[in-house]
Amino acid sequence: MTDERAPLDHEALQQAVTGTRWRSVRVVEETGSTNADLVSLAGSTDCAGSVLIAEHQTAGRGRHSRQWESPPRAQVALSVAAPANTSDQPQALGWLPLLTGLAVVEGIAEITDLSPRLKWPNDVLLFGDDTTTEAGYGGRKVAGILAELTHGPSGPVVVIGLGINVSLTEAELPVPTAISLDLAGASVDRTQLAGAVLRALSRRLDQWPGDLGAVADDYRAACATLGHRVRVQMPAGEEIEGLATSIDSIGRVVVEVAPGQNVPVAAGDVTHLRVTD
Repeated sequence: MTDERAPLDHEALQQAVTGTRWRSVRVVEETGSTNADLVSLAGSTDCAGSVLIAEHQTAGRGRHSRQWESPPRAQVALSVAAPANTSDQPQALGWLPLLTGLAVVEGIAEITDLSPRLKWPNDVLLFGDDTTTEAGYGGRKVAGILAELTHGPSGPVVVIGLGINVSLTEAELPVPTAISLDLAGASVDRTQLAGAVLRALSRRLDQWPGDLGAVADDYRAACATLGHRVRVQMPAGEEIEGLATSIDSIGRVVVEVAPGQNVPVAAGDVTHLRVTD
């Protein structure tokens, strides 16, 4: 990590997304939550195609309202707004967070030598070489994603937020199971990273919902959860354990809890287990 964290280059970023679905990119120095800002804007304005990036989020949110913290200019923290009219395919909505995770994996891989993987549904992990440690075995989280459905003047809109740890030190990480690109040995320019992720996300959204078969195939190939024994904490508090065998056509992870007994899970917190756990 350099001593001085450089600001995003707005002009270069706007140029990087030319030809994509992103018609406007706005960079702010500080806000509470880019997702909350875009959700609010979407209620009264046709903001589909908008990107909002914050150098510093003071109230960033993850799934289940978990706080996502970072020092200024140490992350890529952004939200996008996209149309979400799927009246003929309502179950396609479940793929939006998953394809966003896939786009983050592709964006990171484009500008680094790293090979990120996905923990279902959309946590982006980096795995160490030492598989004897929890970090090496279970991976450490480098990015998180939150998708929220709202309604605007032109119909349903999905606001997708993501945060990628870029230059955080070990002392700055929010939890020990997190990691940054810098700690993984990849010093990146945040402007280049944001541009790469936005281009990948535009490509993946262009496939949604019409070409979900291709999205699903690519997601499964990038998903580290498949083939793992897992523990899943359900939203209502129920817990199941078993082997994650597949991702079904609507994006659910299928867990074999007993021979021949498969449970499709639409929402839940997944933990990758060791065989001895």
